[in-house]
Amino acid sequence: MTAKPASRAEIGHARRARTRARLVGAATQVFARLGPDAPALEDVASAAGVARGTIYNHFETREALLTAVAIEAAEVIGLEILPLRAWRDPAARLAASLRCYIRRAGAEPEWGWAVVRIAFVAAPLGTRMTENLGQDLREGLESGRFQAASMQAAADIVLGAGILGMRAVLRGEAPPGHAEGVALAVLRGFAVPDAEEVARLPLGLPGLPWAS
Repeated sequence: MTAKPASRAEIGHARRARTRARLVGAATQVFARLGPDAPALEDVASAAGVARGTIYNHFETREALLTAVAIEAAEVIGLEILPLRAWRDPAARLAASLRCYIRRAGAEPEWGWAVVRIAFVAAPLGTRMTENLGQDLREGLESGRFQAASMQAAADIVLGAGILGMRAVLRGEAPPGHAEGVALAVLRGFAVPDAEEVARLPLGLPGLPWAS
């Protein structure tokens, strides 16, 4: 059976999606190198190799592009560590996620710097990350696995430790095993009794050298 030729609208939509992805990829590089405040949209257009006006067809403001980059960065790792969501213990899920973010930053500095430099400007970093963190903290607090003054206080501790842990690795300031150290510190802060064991559980994500 002969496949139906793509319509002009479908071709246009696919081309637009490719251009948008190209712009987000270029913006990731630019923001990682210069930070979220310095670059203008024209800088991103130049890095993507497109006309200056092209970028405005996809993003009206720099903030909109910044948010798109932040969401994309979070979605990428969210899919990579999806198997961890099957773990039943919220403490194990939380610690494993923290470790993966910090380890991936060390393995892929461009991605890591993009996340670190954008995090406090365009947070939260994507729907998937927000929902996963919320689920882990809610289950941990409601079950008594975590002790914290409030949901917001717990989220601030996790996000702050994770971002600063990534930055320490990227700047070459972190000792070996820093990802596990940060996870352990967070779990101890939440009064998890078996924090030492949980913070060092094998991640077991095949195909990801930084999550062995």
